[in-house]
Amino acid sequence: MNEIKSVEALINQGRYLEARERSLILRNDTSVDTLRVNQLLALSTSKCGSPELAVEYLAGLYERFPNDSETAGILGGIYKSIFRKQQSTKYALLARDTYAKNFTQTGNYYTGINAATMSVIAGKAQQGRELAAQVISTLENTATTEWEWATLAEAYLLTKNKDKAIVAFTKARQLIATDWGKVLSVYNQLWLLDHYMPIPKEVIKIFAPPVVVAFSGHMIDAPGRETPRFPSAIEQQVKQSIQAALNTLNASVGYCSLACGADILFAEAIAERGGEVQVILPFAEQDFVKISVEFARANWVQRFMDIKTKYPHTIITQEKYGGNDDLFSLLGKSIFGSAILRSRSYQQEPFLLTVLSEFDLKRKEGGTRDTLQLWPFLQRHTNINPDPWVKAIPSTLPETQKSLSNDKIADRPVLYQVLIDMGKLIPAERLAVVKSVKTRIEGQLSVKLHVENPETILIGMDSEIGLLDMVRVVWNDVTPLKQEKPIRIVLHAGPVNVKDTTHDVSLPSLFAMGQVVPNGNVFATTTMASVLALYPKKFQLEQVGSIKTHVAEIYQDLYKVEFVR
Repeated sequence: MNEIKSVEALINQGRYLEARERSLILRNDTSVDTLRVNQLLALSTSKCGSPELAVEYLAGLYERFPNDSETAGILGGIYKSIFRKQQSTKYALLARDTYAKNFTQTGNYYTGINAATMSVIAGKAQQGRELAAQVISTLENTATTEWEWATLAEAYLLTKNKDKAIVAFTKARQLIATDWGKVLSVYNQLWLLDHYMPIPKEVIKIFAPPVVVAFSGHMIDAPGRETPRFPSAIEQQVKQSIQAALNTLNASVGYCSLACGADILFAEAIAERGGEVQVILPFAEQDFVKISVEFARANWVQRFMDIKTKYPHTIITQEKYGGNDDLFSLLGKSIFGSAILRSRSYQQEPFLLTVLSEFDLKRKEGGTRDTLQLWPFLQRHTNINPDPWVKAIPSTLPETQKSLSNDKIADRPVLYQVLIDMGKLIPAERLAVVKSVKTRIEGQLSVKLHVENPETILIGMDSEIGLLDMVRVVWNDVTPLKQEKPIRIVLHAGPVNVKDTTHDVSLPSLFAMGQVVPNGNVFATTTMASVLALYPKKFQLEQVGSIKTHVAEIYQDLYKVEFVR
């Protein structure tokens, strides 16, 4: 029983890959509950982005235990996931039938409402209304929890009782409060249903997901800066302009870093709105503070700590700065991409807010200007130009700035990496993969890392486009006639000690991830997924949980990657 609870805990934590691995081991243990193990195995496999594989773990057991609502609910959800991926009526009907059979036998409102909704989606609207009416009779006088009210509201929708649906959805929303996971769950159900029957705008508005904003802006002017760009004297004007922009956008979630100046002002403005701040730092906190915060004033360091302590923060690498400015470039991509990933989970597009000198942008090449060009939603970008407020004000900042030049780390560039795990391939197939990789990277100057073992290949390039073009070709070359590719690929972005990979702290985690990815999948870490998100026409990304890494026991989110044809 303890083993079962540990798998359930992993699933509740979103660590689906680890839950799947643990469940596979427990299948061979005759002392545990076979039905529950297979339920958890199917659920975790589906959550890992492989619902087709998950079916085989549960379909037979469902036939044996049709009155088990947990089994029916999980299997119906798996068929529903396949339907959303493939848009095949076959799976809509399988989901409907699975839910409906259990509802007929048990009266469980969860399988009942899903049977009703999937009936409508499968083109069986009359049957859907009849099932929804039965759900209403079960819950109309007993609903108390958020899920009961949401279920009742959905049933009212299906029976075209708009007024009662709005009342019930409003009660569910009040009980859910700021639990965005639950908000998203209801919203996604409404979003899907809206493709098959009209959903009133008033209902969609009740569960409208939060508006996500990515941010980039100037630091407070450093000592000795010849041309003022963001002197401390204009702090209030910038802060008020940020607040006004956030009000206009109705922003609730902000992605940013925490350098002194515009970053911290943005984070404070989101916090003051009661919103959610998502902080991303490029490298070790102590180095970041020295480089990007403390040269201004002591109160900026305190403001940094106040935000960082209160809100979630992600660190691209736990290593030191080491004079590697590529980490700042990767930081910009991570902020933009993370906002896109979050907003895409709501079926929406994010906004970009910047505080950047237009004069500076026109004359400067590289850096921030290049990062801005990666933003894929040009019509959803607002810039606050500080130039009109800038005056020739004598600096009151310290005359000296701390330097980390003595800490420079050589041969540690930011690389875009791919780990190809060939452990499930037969020897002839491995040789074909190795040949395909070598053909694609031969003579390419962007290749900075190439480590080849009998079962794995690790490639690192300084160009994400070059790497991904290679991965796409290799992926298509691998066993094209097999329905499921017997290969596993993990993508990552970050600094690598190219001259001494045996002591690189990030590579063990990358290899460990390669061991738990299901066959026939391409996965990406959060950092790499945020880079891929900048190319929405080339890749589809689906978050599939997290895994505990070898680096400081940190949890790393993973995304399933699919190439857009």
